[in-house]
Amino acid sequence: MTSEECRLLIPQYLSGQLTPVEQGFFEAELNSSADLRREVEELRALWEGLGSLPEEHPSVALRARFYQRLNEINNARNRPVRGGFAWWKPGLSGLVRQATMALALVALGIYVGHENRSAPGSAKDVQQLQSQVQTLRQTVALSLLDRQSATSRLEGISWSSQVQRPDPQLMAALVRTLNRDPNVNVRLSSLDALEKFIDDSTVRKALVESIPLQDSPLVQIVLIDALVHVRDNAAASELKRLTGDTGMNVAVRQRAQWGLQKLGL
Repeated sequence: MTSEECRLLIPQYLSGQLTPVEQGFFEAELNSSADLRREVEELRALWEGLGSLPEEHPSVALRARFYQRLNEINNARNRPVRGGFAWWKPGLSGLVRQATMALALVALGIYVGHENRSAPGSAKDVQQLQSQVQTLRQTVALSLLDRQSATSRLEGISWSSQVQRPDPQLMAALVRTLNRDPNVNVRLSSLDALEKFIDDSTVRKALVESIPLQDSPLVQIVLIDALVHVRDNAAASELKRLTGDTGMNVAVRQRAQWGLQKLGL
């Protein structure tokens, strides 16, 4: 595991989401790298500081401001803009917009919860607000997936995982990330996000088609495992092709053979 790969795993390390193997590699690198230890401590201090912030209470004008902001975002998305979303820029201005968006979502969540408790008859309004939150999350996810930084793309995948029913545009972006992203960790994360919807035949088909596109044996093996887990016999032809490809990585060929056995083929 390289130093750059370890840096990408800092959030998962601090939140206890690493597998035992990943944690072992990470901590070995942590013991040998002063720079990595400094980054870990800086991020740990930041998270602890955020956790100590007092709870924000929404003002009576929050709903109006939210609708106004949502309309601005939708209008920006509907305008043809070269080079991605105009409202999501790198640098300090982009960081301010990101922070504003995150705070707006937090405040909106508080507002929805408050409205749901205090006005049982307003279920329709609450449902509408929740739908708009989902749309906003999709917008943020799509924007981050289009960034050059691997860390930003990982964050975009994290945002996409918060969307209960992604629209075709977001699903296509996740599949594109799985197939084309230059970073293996990003590809694995996109696969993890897509596995939530593996009951969808379209998603399973996309995963099968992704196997020959991968240059990482690790990603190919995880794809095979995912398809075998749901017993997708449609993957059989691709698995047979892998077992007969003498130029393929030996571990991948063995895993493909294992998959065929599990599928009873």
